[in-house]
Amino acid sequence: MDLTKREYTMHDHNTLLKEFLLHNEGKLKKLQEDAKIAQDAFDDVVKYFGENPKTTPPSVFFPVFVRFVKAYKQAEEENELRKKQEQALMEKLLEQEALMEQQDAKSPSHKSKRQQQELIAELRRRQVKDNRHVYEGKDGAIEDIITALKKNNITKFPNVHSRILETNPTDEPMR
Repeated sequence: MDLTKREYTMHDHNTLLKEFLLHNEGKLKKLQEDAKIAQDAFDDVVKYFGENPKTTPPSVFFPVFVRFVKAYKQAEEENELRKKQEQALMEKLLEQEALMEQQDAKSPSHKSKRQQQELIAELRRRQVKDNRHVYEGKDGAIEDIITALKKNNITKFPNVHSRILETNPTDEPMR
């Protein structure tokens, strides 16, 4: 735009340049203001997520969110599929129980066999409930970190193999 203005000052008689400047100078100024607002908003978001806006370009920053959203949607789909499978298995077990009850009503000699099958069905139901994947650490490391954060008692950043110092009621550090 500056080049166009200089060109117009050199050739005052050019009406085409004059018209272009009159119609587009305001649009360009608005576009530059909007770009500044967008850059400031991007810088604030990058800082919010703990990154440096000078070293983290949008081409690096936004793909992180794209991957997260894809992984989240996939996890939702997997959870829904697992629920459907569990429900189908429960329905199948209930049908088997109903068949066993019908057979027992016809033949009282199968009572002990029916009890065994009911026990097996109950164990299968419990196994289905307990077969969910747990992604938390089994050693309580996450709970230790949260507790230490709440107590402001962190001496270093914990990693997978280290422990956080906890305080006992006498406020003496212990391992």
